[in-house]
Amino acid sequence: MKKVTYIILLCFSAFAYGQGNCLLYPEGSNERKACELAYKGKELKQGSKASQMMFDSIIKLNPNYAWAYMEKSVPYFKRGFILEGLQLLDKAVELEPRFHLTYRAYWYFQNRNYKRCIEDLERYYKLPNAFIYELSPGGDKDMRILLGMAYAKLGDYEKGIQTIENCLKSYQREDDFGLTDYHTLGMLYVKNKQYEKALKAFENQLKITEDYPDSYYYAGLAYKGLQKQEEAKIQFEKAKDKFLDSYHIRNGYLCFKVYYADVIKEIEALSDKS
Repeated sequence: MKKVTYIILLCFSAFAYGQGNCLLYPEGSNERKACELAYKGKELKQGSKASQMMFDSIIKLNPNYAWAYMEKSVPYFKRGFILEGLQLLDKAVELEPRFHLTYRAYWYFQNRNYKRCIEDLERYYKLPNAFIYELSPGGDKDMRILLGMAYAKLGDYEKGIQTIENCLKSYQREDDFGLTDYHTLGMLYVKNKQYEKALKAFENQLKITEDYPDSYYYAGLAYKGLQKQEEAKIQFEKAKDKFLDSYHIRNGYLCFKVYYADVIKEIEALSDKS
């Protein structure tokens, strides 16, 4: 899993950039006033009326302050007002694509608009100053992994696999790998009927965590694809047990999600054949 210190530094740098260095603006200028107001209002509760009014005041002072549009959009997304959130985020992207394209791509993915997600990420990675190791808003997944999943959701498993393979090959240390990166690769191998490669990916995944029931389920599908019914049943039983463990890791990315009912269906199907 990526080092916590790396994530903290990344978040700090994004925070520092977002509000900006107020001293860069002329004293008494609207840009300086907007920047200083942003710092004064950082303790306001996100999504509160006072917070949203503060962003309105900042934007009035400096209509080109991309950070304010992005921050104002967040509560809309969290409350399900996607169109309103995107209108604000679109403005942030227009002003500063390097710092806001990936955030918009993330929300497109979460709302199943995979085509627009791909468009944003492909555009982002073509930027000359793009951050290659860009993480999702929660800091748990490389955005290149998200891009690979988006390709797969549109049926292009090979491009999804290649994208994720290239991402994982770029890592220099074991600590660079995300919690479920190998699972995602293995899952796409299964979708593409590359079962032996899938099992190798799940072997690597289980070295990182054994608490993800989806991995056992897809490993079971890989064995099933190889006509190894007993091994498949063992994996499905492990998936069942893991789902019943309250500490299991849940799939938060709406990407080929596995449900307990899926596991039971596979177990029953194999039992009927024996």
